[in-house]
Amino acid sequence: MPPSEVSAEQRNGEIWSTRVQKELLALTTDNANAEATEEVRVMLPSFCKTISHALDLADGICFVSFQIDIAKGDSVASISVKMDVSLPRTSHGKPDASKPTYPFVAPLATLQSGQASFPKGSTLKIGSHIPMDLDWTPSLHLTDAVLNVALKIKESILQDEPFHVALDPPTSAGPDVTSSARRLAAGFSKAFSPQTRKSSRKVKSKEKRTAAKKDKIPGEVRMGDEINLLEEPWVDAHGIYSCKAIRRPSFLEDAMAVALEKEEQEAFKSPTSMFRSFTQSARSVLEESFLMITNTHIIEVKASRINISTGKITLAIPIELMAKLKFRRQESVSLFFKPAPDDPLIYMCPDSGDVVHQIQSVLKRHGVKGKHTNAAAHRAINEALSLVQDIQTKELALKHDPTVDRVNDIMDLYRQAAERFEVAGDIRHEEVVTHMRKFLALPLTISILDGSFQRLDTGTPKSPVGKIPEGEVLERTPAQLDDDDLDVPGSTEKEKQSDKAFEENIDNLLKEAQADVENFRTGIESSNIDDALSEVDESGLSDVAADLDAMMKEADKELTALMNT
Repeated sequence: MPPSEVSAEQRNGEIWSTRVQKELLALTTDNANAEATEEVRVMLPSFCKTISHALDLADGICFVSFQIDIAKGDSVASISVKMDVSLPRTSHGKPDASKPTYPFVAPLATLQSGQASFPKGSTLKIGSHIPMDLDWTPSLHLTDAVLNVALKIKESILQDEPFHVALDPPTSAGPDVTSSARRLAAGFSKAFSPQTRKSSRKVKSKEKRTAAKKDKIPGEVRMGDEINLLEEPWVDAHGIYSCKAIRRPSFLEDAMAVALEKEEQEAFKSPTSMFRSFTQSARSVLEESFLMITNTHIIEVKASRINISTGKITLAIPIELMAKLKFRRQESVSLFFKPAPDDPLIYMCPDSGDVVHQIQSVLKRHGVKGKHTNAAAHRAINEALSLVQDIQTKELALKHDPTVDRVNDIMDLYRQAAERFEVAGDIRHEEVVTHMRKFLALPLTISILDGSFQRLDTGTPKSPVGKIPEGEVLERTPAQLDDDDLDVPGSTEKEKQSDKAFEENIDNLLKEAQADVENFRTGIESSNIDDALSEVDESGLSDVAADLDAMMKEADKELTALMNT
């Protein structure tokens, strides 16, 4: 093996060894320096943690396993993912450092457990490769790959979107290198051909005219344009933030594909454009994506990490197409647009809160009214609406049972509803206060509170005797009223006369009985009771007693008959 190849292989092995040891130290131990530990803490989300790792420098093996815990409702989905950054293998299974390896290629992510937690329709299985939407460069770290995979899995589970397996990684870079060499040779042959030399001046003049047209409209935004971030209007942007796109809507991907196709068609039109494409390819290794907010557009720009004075527009969409936005603080921001309201544009962005604030300020300048709500505000609004329904029910019940306690309960509900709306920042708390004042001004409420309310007793109206209207309550007839034992108010004159005759009959009976007794006593001429009794016949006395008893019984019967009638 030539010395140059041996030295290159050794150099790759040393880079790999140093890099994986440094990253494993920061991920798995407490002995790492403060800078590395802080970087890991910031990049890894709270729902992701390291559970195991393996490192064998002699055999070229290194992998780290992470656990992703995603809460959905009352359940928590636990998913295990393995990041493999081992050296490539030869056909005999030995490590091969001569091939491109980490950190020059992205880690390989595979699913270890948690297949059942993915939504229905997912093709991901245990051992399957998990796709990563990253423009990988050596400046990225293992934590960047973990964060990308974790956020994609979280979005898939929370939004019930199927998660599909990634294509198998290429085993060799040979075909790519060959095709690149062929394109390079074709470019040189075309660049230095006689026909190209003759038309080079025409192409240059055409490019100058095109550049002049672009300079006429400095605020115009087109995908693929090179812009100077230190010139207007880009220098007046509301903010520029480091980001990584993990999902794009289909209509934006189509627009990017069209722009890329046009760029490729113009790539080999002149020698200058060809060499510029070579420079761009070399510069892309150190490029990073940034999200820029202007007064008219949301722009994704690729710029160098070393010098961000210039950049290339990757994606541009008018801000007036914005429909909704969501964000997770220090994690990601999701932008929803009117052409695809259910297909968001999602960026990983540590400054997601500031991005949302800047977009809101721009939308307000355009006259778009909206507000940012979180889960707590949403719960507060739902509680306030439930209280408003309770108020309506209790106000209806107050008309049927007007009491001071009911008024106090309704006032408490008004206060609680206004407080919940105010906590959520909802302007409807002013409407609740207005309705509360109207309720206090009602005559019914005022009369209940000052004690002047009186319940009206409505009697049952009498119906005319004769034909009974449909739906009217039947009343007793006078004949039925005469059968009652007790006197009732409103008795007729006939009933009063009957009572008077009854009393007169009773008096006459008592007077007749008293007269008979007196006659019996005056009929005895002897002053001596004993003599008189001795002279009276015993049979005569018994007859008198029997007649008196019969008379009293007859009087009792008449009294009973009169009482019954």
